[in-house]
Amino acid sequence: MATTKIDPKLSEGEQKKESGSYQGLTRQQLIDAYRIMFTSRRVDDREILLKRQQKVFFQISGAGHEAIGVAAAYALKAGYDWFFPYYRDRALLLGLGATPYEMLLGAVGAADDPSSGGRQMPSHWAHKRLNVFTQSSCTGTQVLHAVGCAEAGRYFAQHPNAARKAEGDYRQFKDVQVHGDEIAYVSLGDGTTSEGEFWEALNTASNRRLPVLFSIQDNGYAISVPVEVQTAGGNISRLVSGFPNFHFEEIDGTDPIVAYTAFKRAADYCRAGSGPAFVHAHVIRPYSHSLSDDERLYRPESERERDAARDPVPRLQMFLLREGILDETGINQLEKEVEEQIQADADRALDAPLPQPESIYNFVYSPDLDPKSAAFDTHPAYAAPEATSEGKRPAASQA
Repeated sequence: MATTKIDPKLSEGEQKKESGSYQGLTRQQLIDAYRIMFTSRRVDDREILLKRQQKVFFQISGAGHEAIGVAAAYALKAGYDWFFPYYRDRALLLGLGATPYEMLLGAVGAADDPSSGGRQMPSHWAHKRLNVFTQSSCTGTQVLHAVGCAEAGRYFAQHPNAARKAEGDYRQFKDVQVHGDEIAYVSLGDGTTSEGEFWEALNTASNRRLPVLFSIQDNGYAISVPVEVQTAGGNISRLVSGFPNFHFEEIDGTDPIVAYTAFKRAADYCRAGSGPAFVHAHVIRPYSHSLSDDERLYRPESERERDAARDPVPRLQMFLLREGILDETGINQLEKEVEEQIQADADRALDAPLPQPESIYNFVYSPDLDPKSAAFDTHPAYAAPEATSEGKRPAASQA
């Protein structure tokens, strides 16, 4: 078990001084990180405006979680690793290569929404090109999916013949993509750590040393329930610290530099085949849980003000100014470009066609396979198990 804690009191300047760089991030990467984070926040704000204009039906934001999303995107590989995000991972998706326009298509339920073709709630991300899986509205289900994905990748790496194109099973219709060192990233909020799926996933990932990177984005609330009420002891890291084979990190998730270094260590650990990793990031939630909620009814103003002082977007802006990476003119220009792009994207999304009523039957059954056809009259024939490196076939597992 490897455990790393970053002192949140360590300033960005001290981090730079210790390493001679921005912890492996270039000046351009930090500018790009700010663009992604600012874009994420402004897409949230645009969707909130559209919701109040009754042009979208639901909104749930990633505000306060932007730094952790950018950090994960920088440390992982889009279209190579596998991603099982949750609804606050807007900045992660933008960092991987999704566009604000695609997100706004999902918000308005347009037919060209890449996540679901207008069938799923907004912020339920999916993106085939980026290896992003869709998720259920039932929180926590994505955690077991990520473990299953990691286990499948490990199996295919050990049994390459099983991934080759073949007639008569799933491989006839799907190309199996396997590299051997890919990571299954999964994210969830602090409230979801109370779900049974979470603990099942930890146990399996630990027991089998699976390359799963758990991103716990702890904003202190499960809707209206404070973390100290939801989680025994108020800190999930303390509860999971006994799982073997894990790399653990507990960090200030509002600092993108700290978050990046944590995710880089975690990803390196997983990719080396050492086992799973667990990044517990303390973030903030400056907006209500969703627009169906009003946090002013249960959060004191002093607590909200304290969170505002840790907001990752203005925090990174001030860092860029302080380090001379961008001046005020550069910041203003960047933000102006983002605002204009989001305005144009929102206008386009509102004009995008909605799904046609007859499309409700799409994707219910396979468009390529008739379960009543003759192909199902006989049982499929499976190839014999491959020999191991010792020349022996693996023994059958005992159920």
